[in-house]
Amino acid sequence: MKRSRHILPLLLLVLCGATALGIYHVRAGAEETAAPERLYRGYIEAMNLVRQKYAEPVEFEAMTTAAISGMLRSLDPHSNYYDRKAFEEMRLEQRSQYYGIGATIMQRMGGVYIMEPFRNTPALRAGLRYGDRIVAINGEDARNWDSDAVRDHLRGELGTKVKVTIERLGEQGPVTVEIQRGAVDLPSISASYLVEPGIGYVALARGFHSTTGDELATAIDNLAEKGGESLVLDLRGNPGGFLDQAIRVAESFLPRGKTILSVRGRGGRATDKNWISEEDQPEPFPVVVLIDDGSASASEIVAGAIQDNDRGLIVGEPSFGKGLVQSIFPLNGGAGLTLTTARYYTPSGRLIQRDYSNGSMYDYLARHNDPGATASEAKSRTSATFRTSLGRVVYGGGGIEPDIVVKPEQVSNVQGGLWSTGIFYFVRELLAGRIAAAPEFKRGPIEIDHQPRSGEFIIDDRVMKAWREFADGFIREHPEIGLTRETVESNLEWTRRKIREEALIAAYGVDMQRRMSAEQDLQLQRAIKEIPQAAQLAERARKQVRK
Repeated sequence: MKRSRHILPLLLLVLCGATALGIYHVRAGAEETAAPERLYRGYIEAMNLVRQKYAEPVEFEAMTTAAISGMLRSLDPHSNYYDRKAFEEMRLEQRSQYYGIGATIMQRMGGVYIMEPFRNTPALRAGLRYGDRIVAINGEDARNWDSDAVRDHLRGELGTKVKVTIERLGEQGPVTVEIQRGAVDLPSISASYLVEPGIGYVALARGFHSTTGDELATAIDNLAEKGGESLVLDLRGNPGGFLDQAIRVAESFLPRGKTILSVRGRGGRATDKNWISEEDQPEPFPVVVLIDDGSASASEIVAGAIQDNDRGLIVGEPSFGKGLVQSIFPLNGGAGLTLTTARYYTPSGRLIQRDYSNGSMYDYLARHNDPGATASEAKSRTSATFRTSLGRVVYGGGGIEPDIVVKPEQVSNVQGGLWSTGIFYFVRELLAGRIAAAPEFKRGPIEIDHQPRSGEFIIDDRVMKAWREFADGFIREHPEIGLTRETVESNLEWTRRKIREEALIAAYGVDMQRRMSAEQDLQLQRAIKEIPQAAQLAERARKQVRK
């Protein structure tokens, strides 16, 4: 049965692999079909030899998955093969939900911990909270599992139950709760509020899903009712998603007749298309869009359309540079793949996709916006110039270059290690009420829909003294992590801010923490400052249209 389920993927492997490697030559007559047949037989023969002769037992399905994935990687970085489980999860998340308990988990040196249960989820109803260490799932010891293994065991079929055993500070022993898995909503917009009087903020950070356009329309209406007259649209970290939703978001700001993007495929195919706004009453207010190196695909379509049409300003860091169009193809047995079928271009003609012909997959994923990248690498991203509707110069070469480049606060490797070890465990103790000098910090379950108040979670010298004492003991107990007293002392002010941020996450969640720490977000603060310039730019563009 396993072999029959993979006949279609194998044939796809043969045909696509042969095309990619340049060995499938179309000839007249029987030779036209002989080449794929020979490759198919060769593949099966090789697989059987491996299964028979390899030193360890091998599994046919796993080998086929690896073979197809490797073949697709030879085409480009974004064509991908998914087995049945992964394909089902991808399709669910594209519909803005998945089936599980509904919580963020994080791996730390002592295991896997709950970081935040989401709104209206089984995890929240079960009382799970920040700092709960997951030690068993359905009676199986999970103390040595990584976060991927824990996630896979927590997710499952809708309505099924899972027993989760946790260790919680303040409890005498492990606590086991039985949770019924549910549909966990993952809206594209994680937060929207007035960041300053008259200035709305929308965090569109979780991808462009099937509900994104409607979510944005609702968020804008709510902000307008509260007095919002301008908007900061935050696309930082947004990996992309559905093209039609990117079109809807861009169309919200662009009047009828303005180009949103172009798609161009291989010559001779009917894949080329231009998307033009059909909106008669776009939102009129000034817009500043925030992007970073995690903004990709659909995020870059929106940012590029707003920039090229002079509808708003782009602030932040250069985007990822993913401009390859993936089409989704279901396969036999529930598997599927995403295959690149065209490329995205902004209205000015810029190719969004950056070059991937040189270097490894690591170079592609990690080096594109690395602060340590060479000058020549940086120059290659901006080697071509283009013009916006008003004649402003914008740069091509891959990704979207911001109008105003603002780097975020840089966290050193030492600080990152300090954050994920000592600071995390200190805040875990602090919120459990186990720091004698600061008992008022004790909290229970996360507070959803918290309304910010001034003076919350002030980390004064009393708390910092407790931190230094805690760090001394932590260093003695965990010499293997390499944390030193010098590191602690040289990062005290940075640590003060991070303790507060982590405490806010524990008490109110990540989105509220970001809202309550907005004054420390350098990119957001610059976006707010540039609202008047964005208004002037949009007005110039409107006048040009009226001429």
